[in-house]
Amino acid sequence: MKSNGILAIFSYLDEFCDAIEKIRDRGDFAGSETYSPTSYHEVEHASGFGASPVRFFTLVGGLTGMCGGFLLCLTLDWDWPMVVGGKTAGIPSLPAYVVIGFECTILLGGIATIAGMLIMGRIPNPKAKVLDTRLTDDKFGIFVPGADVSSSQAELLKQCGAEEIK
Repeated sequence: MKSNGILAIFSYLDEFCDAIEKIRDRGDFAGSETYSPTSYHEVEHASGFGASPVRFFTLVGGLTGMCGGFLLCLTLDWDWPMVVGGKTAGIPSLPAYVVIGFECTILLGGIATIAGMLIMGRIPNPKAKVLDTRLTDDKFGIFVPGADVSSSQAELLKQCGAEEIK
């Protein structure tokens, strides 16, 4: 195991979310960690998390891409002016740059989102230990450090629907 503590295994998402809501603000469950085979909005809501900080990575990446796309087009137009329809060289035609600006927005916004997910999720984490292989398949888990199998924390988790506590 990771350190001394207990791991409560849950089979059902609703019991797992109820347990998270009950232990969320209790001091004797400080430092507890939850494990889920995949992400669920219900778990985020039960944990009391606010909006994801990854959205700021997406915003910065998107704005950088938009500005970069327009700047790329303007720079190329100033270096190699294209005279179309008798227009004076050097006068930018901004509507034509919208497509390049949009594409760069999508590209850099997507790359920044992936980078944000990896950074905020601390992936890869070579120090992570697998507490139970079932947690990556179909079970949910709550790890409570410093607790014992015969403690009040274990009793509460058992009342919340934990099928196994080890």
